[in-house]
Amino acid sequence: MRELPHQIPFRVASKLIRRDATSIEGEFLCTANDEMPLDVMLVEAMAQFGGALVFDAQGYLSAIDDCELTRALEAGDVVRIEVTLDASLGPLHRFHGIGRIGGVEVARARFYLSAHAEV
Repeated sequence: MRELPHQIPFRVASKLIRRDATSIEGEFLCTANDEMPLDVMLVEAMAQFGGALVFDAQGYLSAIDDCELTRALEAGDVVRIEVTLDASLGPLHRFHGIGRIGGVEVARARFYLSAHAEV
């Protein structure tokens, strides 16, 4: 998990499973202790996995586009997340992510991350 830009207490991604040049796979464990709604935490976990593909340091979640959850998440759910880098334009990167529980898709989102701009 050291590959992820976020670390405890800000890391919500639970487990890194596989990573290559354009995709990453991991898990998000839904807990009753999460301070934000679990669906928000799931999208944040997707963004954190995406950040591990393109950043050495923390980036910024710039936009979420076309996000859909097909069932409510509950404490104890383990969501297997697959994130793919679709395109990059300078410091801006577009991804799509899919979350599955027991092999059944429960979430899908397209999102954008940007690098910290030097002033």
